[in-house]
Amino acid sequence: MASQPQQLTKITVTACLISMLYACGTSAPIVKVDTATIATGNKDSITSEPISLDPKTEHEFNLGLKAMVERNYDEAEEIFSKMTQAYPYLSGPFANLGTVLAAKKDYANAELAFKHALRQNPKNAETYNHLGLLYRQTSRFQKALQTYKQGLMFAPKATNLLRNTGILLELYLNSPGTALEYYQRYLEQKPEDKQVQLWVSLIKQQAGS
Repeated sequence: MASQPQQLTKITVTACLISMLYACGTSAPIVKVDTATIATGNKDSITSEPISLDPKTEHEFNLGLKAMVERNYDEAEEIFSKMTQAYPYLSGPFANLGTVLAAKKDYANAELAFKHALRQNPKNAETYNHLGLLYRQTSRFQKALQTYKQGLMFAPKATNLLRNTGILLELYLNSPGTALEYYQRYLEQKPEDKQVQLWVSLIKQQAGS
């Protein structure tokens, strides 16, 4: 089990990550759209859904993204709700709607939106990441683990999923040894991450003590 200072450090970092994902600041992996592709900002989970949107609809989508960045969640919710009705076969509007609802702490409806997004696009790793974070936020830790692992089946190198699986296992499921595997897989993709390097070193030290 992680030492108290390590736990506090990691919880702080994790809180920042959750804030980034759910509050959707400028670097958040929100779902973007162009005339041919719907994709998440995370390079590990980019997928294509062939669709041609008319300029007015694309403009509305971009307004929704702008509202998310500016944290105008009511406006963003209205825009993406309309898009889910107009384009029920697309995952992107549902994924963004879920992110907005999670930011508003409407976890039940956010969960429904993420699940609908996954029905339309079951290979989008970042949607699994969002849903797993929601489960962790609502203390459903085993469901979070199951969701992360489902995402990793489709995208075994997805860094957000690897890192968050490690955090879940170490801090919430008291399995630092298993967490170590996911941290190491994460570091294969992001070897420059000093924070995760530290976590790996501490787990190894504690295992040897």
